[in-house]
Amino acid sequence: MSIRQKGSILDIDQYELDFDRMLKDFTNATSFEEQNVQFERLNHHRLAYQASENKARIHYFQDITNDGYNKQHAFFQEFEPRWLWMTGEYYREILDSKFREQLENQWGKQLFKIAEIKLETYSDEVQEDIRMENRLVYEYQELLGKAVIPFDGKELRLSTLALYLNSTDREVRKAAFEAKSGYFKQHASDFDRILDNLINTRNRIAKKLGYSSFVELGYVRMHRTGHTPDDLVQYRKQVREHGVHFVSALRKKQLNRIGVSKLKYYDESYFFKNGSPSLKGTHQEILEVYRTIFRELSPETGTFFDELMEKGNVDVESRTNKMGGAFASYSGPEVASFIFANFNGTSNDVRIFAHEAGHAFQFYMSRHSNIHEYIIPYDSCEVFSFTMERFVWPWMELFFGENTMKYQFSNLTEAFIYMPIASVVDEFEHFLYEFPTATMQVRKQKWRELEQDYLPERDYDGNEFLQQGTGFYEIGHLFTSPFYYMDYDLAHFAAVQLWMKQKDDPISAWESFLKICKHGGRLPYSELLKSADLESPFEDGSMTRLLEKVKNWINQVDDRSF
Repeated sequence: MSIRQKGSILDIDQYELDFDRMLKDFTNATSFEEQNVQFERLNHHRLAYQASENKARIHYFQDITNDGYNKQHAFFQEFEPRWLWMTGEYYREILDSKFREQLENQWGKQLFKIAEIKLETYSDEVQEDIRMENRLVYEYQELLGKAVIPFDGKELRLSTLALYLNSTDREVRKAAFEAKSGYFKQHASDFDRILDNLINTRNRIAKKLGYSSFVELGYVRMHRTGHTPDDLVQYRKQVREHGVHFVSALRKKQLNRIGVSKLKYYDESYFFKNGSPSLKGTHQEILEVYRTIFRELSPETGTFFDELMEKGNVDVESRTNKMGGAFASYSGPEVASFIFANFNGTSNDVRIFAHEAGHAFQFYMSRHSNIHEYIIPYDSCEVFSFTMERFVWPWMELFFGENTMKYQFSNLTEAFIYMPIASVVDEFEHFLYEFPTATMQVRKQKWRELEQDYLPERDYDGNEFLQQGTGFYEIGHLFTSPFYYMDYDLAHFAAVQLWMKQKDDPISAWESFLKICKHGGRLPYSELLKSADLESPFEDGSMTRLLEKVKNWINQVDDRSF
């Protein structure tokens, strides 16, 4: 079977034959030198599949109405069980290699640790369940991607509704949020059904594979070789004891800035009375400013960005037939980075692009490994994106002029404001899969309880639908990538430390960042932090020490002038 994709063809049948031949050549190698050559060929072959799958996903997200792209994307979802079997065979052979010690010395131990924990994540018994899981994820993405919301006499996508969600007119913001929740209410039965089916399907997969629950399997899927559920309990404890109070103080500042007596849910993302820092210029002009920034930041980022633009691997324009959101990926035999986003004319465009560029730059710096698990490090990839958001601060005046400090203040504090939300999501996910037979009503009650615990200021202003505990409908990671969401906050914890280093010693901070970008997924999260002399968020007292330094910076800023 051949899958044709915009100038390239992946012949699946031939691909499998080549894979089997390469795997046998690897296994039958009689010396380390010979096996090492076969190891590189095998990994390059694996990357060819991943790159083709990534390209199909990119095309689908670029135009969700294109039947050809839909078929390509659906094919790879249906083929995933077979791909997982092939990956399992690869893992089994590298673990059993008679030259394993030499391979580990050359390529790092992390690939072999991942292989050990992931070897039991697939069997023929679960292939139909995995296909079902993928179909449910696809259905959820379709619900969001094709959402049309009538507002202001227009038919808006979720991405374009954002302009109204952040309006300086409070009544417009309220109406926009009500229109958005109206869409989720209209499709509540679909979201309930999809989530319930996903929980049941994932729990069934875990049980068939011999795991105690999907929590254990979910951690394995995230390549978590360095931290455990107990580590997350310890971190959430610090958030509850220290982070919630810190965010409450930020919310009080916000309340005073925007001039309201009490924050409502439609005020939470509205940080300044006169709105977010204004952003001028077309999306192409924004990209050209970033070309200047990355050329001045370092030789490596300059070369990276030039390649990105020369290959046309940037799509930031919002379109009615385009999926919302933003992500970075790679495609092609050269493992070329790709950035996907939806600019909407707000200051967030600048942040989003820096964030995704951080991912893409790490892919670029890690691709020499030729190993997919190192190029996209599941358990630490957000470290690179959040760090890049802060490392481009010295050039923000090019976008915001006299409003630069306003942007920087919001960029830092908004990320911390989402810290307790990450804990809500993470604790909720653990609940979902520890108690998979709970009813939807009980799940919604649990979500609302967690909101009240971690987000004491949240006020739904009489919106009965959201008060029922349905706010998780729009948290895509809950549906598509379980146990990923907390990685944003863990990564931000590391990124803030690198930002602090940059303020004191920019050269040393950049060298530390460049080093961990080259590592990519070669080291697990905790070891990656150690390699850059960063404190782990799982250490007792680490939250207090970090927040104290952040408070010192915040207290030097007169946010009332914004």
